[in-house]
This record gives sequence, structure tokens and C-alpha cells, in this order.
Amino acid sequence: MTKHGFTLFLFSSAVAIATFRDEQEFCENESCNEREFDKSHFYSDVKHCGEIPLALSHKLLDALPLDEVDGNVIRTVKRSVFSESQPSPLKEPLTLAAVSQDVLRNILDLNESVIQNEEFVRCVSGGKLFPGSVPLAHRYGGHQFGYWAGQLGDGRAHLLGEYTNRKGERWEVQLKGSGKTPYSRSGDGRAVIRSSVREFLCSEAISLVVSEEPVWRDPFYNGSVIKERGAVVLRLAKSWFRIGSLEILTRTGELDVLRTLLDFVIKEHFKSIATNDPDKYVVSICVSLLFSCNTRLFYIV
Repeated sequence: MTKHGFTLFLFSSAVAIATFRDEQEFCENESCNEREFDKSHFYSDVKHCGEIPLALSHKLLDALPLDEVDGNVIRTVKRSVFSESQPSPLKEPLTLAAVSQDVLRNILDLNESVIQNEEFVRCVSGGKLFPGSVPLAHRYGGHQFGYWAGQLGDGRAHLLGEYTNRKGERWEVQLKGSGKTPYSRSGDGRAVIRSSVREFLCSEAISLVVSEEPVWRDPFYNGSVIKERGAVVLRLAKSWFRIGSLEILTRTGELDVLRTLLDFVIKEHFKSIATNDPDKYVVSICVSLLFSCNTRLFYIV
């Protein structure tokens, strides 16, 4: 681990620990609906309401098979890569706790004044969709504790769409902590401040919105459930595909869907691989493994 990475790890750990202690004190002494935030620690109240100049596109809809079943009913999904799923808005009042000015200016082409817009807070917390957005939850599988766990998927995340900025870069925009999806299993689809702070610090995040909506968690897995505050992070990646995206299709024998997904990934993200290369699928997986340490570039593993 580099010196910079180790410093970031220590910082994020300290923030998470301090936040958890604050949550414990909050849970023991005060009600979620009675606590008042110290506004000096967060961004000032929004001052106006208007449309956000950020339009998203969704080439995934035309290129990849979608779940034929609508709604957020938890289920086993077959023969698809995504399911349409609407975010569940956090309960108000909402507090815009953190914003990446760098992402706003240099990736999303937005002026910093946008954080004063009430519509911005709604969009980045799941209460309203950006123009052109069709929220999707991704189906993937994976291993847990050394064993194949079957279908996992985006249990509390919604892919809103893709944004192409003035530099020609394409970024996929995703909400985390935005409510239930078909892949939530026994979860509630929510995230708490502790996990959201980590997401904000360690990913290409845009914003962190905190709510006073109560979320119940067992942080030490010892049966002691506590009440914490809910939060949503809006984050970016060049792609949210991962090895589990391929594994689930292989395990279920959906090889035609697997080929469709691999062809799409190669076309969009590995343009140096010839589409007529007989070994293109093997090459694409090997290349993705080389890039797996850099989530800013690709999130395939």
C-alpha cells in the first residue's frame, strides 16, 4: 500500500470510528426526529429550486437484456443483466453533508452553485431523477466467506445512467443506499453514515446526503441492534460491471447472455481488442484483471 493510500485509510478509519461513536451516543440519548444538526459542519441550506443541467443517457437499455418482471419485489432473476428499479427517497429533512467540488467541476461540468439548488439535493438522494435517467439494479453473483453465494446483485444501489462530459469522458452515475431492489434479499436497501462516509472517501463520489430517517443495524453482529441515521451517496465509475457479472451467467448456463455482455464490455471498454479475435473473451478478462486495482478506470472486479 502506498504512503498516500495508507494515510487515506487511517483518515477514513478515524472518521468512521468517530461517526460510529456519535451514532451510539445519538441512539442512547436522543430520538432521530428530535436531534438537530449543527449546520456549521455541513453545507448551507438550499436557496432556490430549478432544473439541474445534467442529462443522462442509457445505452445499456438497448444493448443488454432486462428483467421482464417490473418492480422491487425480491426475487431470483433469470436471463437478464439488469432489472428496472425505482429508488426510495430518504425521508426529509435532508442535509447535504459533503460534496466533491472536483467531481462537480471537472467530471460533471456543473457550477459549484448547484449545491444551493433544492432539486440537486433531491436528485442526489433519490427523491427525483435526473433528465433521461432510467434507474437500474445490476444482477451479479459471487462468493462469500469462501463459498459460492449465488445471486447477489445491487441490493441497495441504483444505476441512474451515463453522463458524457465536455472532455468526451463517459461516467456511469449510481446511487448507493437508495432503497430496496429485486436483489435486496433480507436487507432494507438503506445505508448508514458509517458506510456512506467510507464510500464517499474511497470512491469517485459526488455527494453525501444525510437523513434523520432511522435505520436499524447490528454493527458488531452480536445481536445488539442500534438505531442509526440513513444516508445516500451518489458516486461514479467508468463501469459498474465486475467478475460476478460474468460468474452468475456462467453458473446458470446463460451462455448467450454471457456472450452478449462480454461483447458489450469489449466494445465499450476494451477497444484495443479486435472483435473478430477468436480469443477475445479470454483476453478481455485478463485485461480487466490487470485494471482491477484502479476502480476509477474500471470496476469489473
